[in-house]
Amino acid sequence: MPGRILVVDDEEDIREALEMILALEGYDVRTADCGAAAIARAEVEHFDLVITDLKMPGMDGVETLMALKQRHPCLQVIVATGYASSETARRCMSEGAHDYLKKPFDMDELLRIVERAIADGRVPPDGPSAQRC
Repeated sequence: MPGRILVVDDEEDIREALEMILALEGYDVRTADCGAAAIARAEVEHFDLVITDLKMPGMDGVETLMALKQRHPCLQVIVATGYASSETARRCMSEGAHDYLKKPFDMDELLRIVERAIADGRVPPDGPSAQRC
């Protein structure tokens, strides 16, 4: 079973391209145009994975990541950006991102990372935090 993915990006072209590519691979894809919309959508729908842009007006990708992980600790989140730096990559990973991708990304690489993130999310976590998931 492929999984449900939420794509969050303020650029409509990117949202639509990712939605089409992922849907062709069998994923059930929804989109949001900002972090606040993503958080609201994740409150009423289940997602296996969120792919969020880093630079967005209002709530950026790091804030979106943090809010999603606070509410849904087991949710897998990939942060994608055209403004990659080692500092932002470290921050995203320390806040619980599954991965960090530089735009423009290679579609084969993206699909491998998406598949791995969803599979990792389906493995029950160990330890005390497992009860929260």
